Amino acid sequence: MPIPIPARERPRSNAVNHRYPGARVRSRLLCAGPCYGAPGEAAIPVVALVNLLFGIGFAVIARDRIKADGPFAAPAFHLVALHAAGVVAPVALYFYAVHPAWAWMYWIDPAKLGGVAVLPLMVGHAMLVIGGWYIASLLIRRGYLGALLYIAGAIALMLLVLVVSGIDRIGTAADFLGWQIKRGISVFSVQLGWAYLVSLMALFGSAIYIAIELGRDGRRVRSR
Repeated sequence: MPIPIPARERPRSNAVNHRYPGARVRSRLLCAGPCYGAPGEAAIPVVALVNLLFGIGFAVIARDRIKADGPFAAPAFHLVALHAAGVVAPVALYFYAVHPAWAWMYWIDPAKLGGVAVLPLMVGHAMLVIGGWYIASLLIRRGYLGALLYIAGAIALMLLVLVVSGIDRIGTAADFLGWQIKRGISVFSVQLGWAYLVSLMALFGSAIYIAIELGRDGRRVRSR
């Protein structure tokens, strides 16, 4: 006589992934608890660490301006704030509003948070850039540039480990319940993948432009 499977452990139907038709199925049971964090999976704050590194990197490039006039001196701080408010915040808003399960890397069920959580998350990502800039500026002004570079290297190494260990989550498009039963497809099979590419180009394109302008500003400081 077959052993009955509890209802909460039965795989959901294709309706789970109505946003991602044609999703492939892998063997995994739904979480039995409240689904705040998948079993055995840690949070992978990849984008948060990237934004923090942006702020630190901008401060290192603008160290001459920071040493001369402080962390809030123009035009350096204005450029960093422009990147945070004009690029990082809109990108965060889009992904948390349109692809929330993927934006959380399937660690938290976004349905339990509500739409009001989107705005604090958007502001938080922008503030990571500003916070990284400000903390790095304080260290630079106190003569701890070497220590700051070690910290940035450690964060970059952590980021690399998280990307490698979480590549499956990064590359899979699904909703939260779909991820629990491993019903997902490649991000590049749906709109999410192309939005991801466009956002990467926007983030790094903006960062390169800001870095170039900060470098020019640093040369002006050294020449006066």
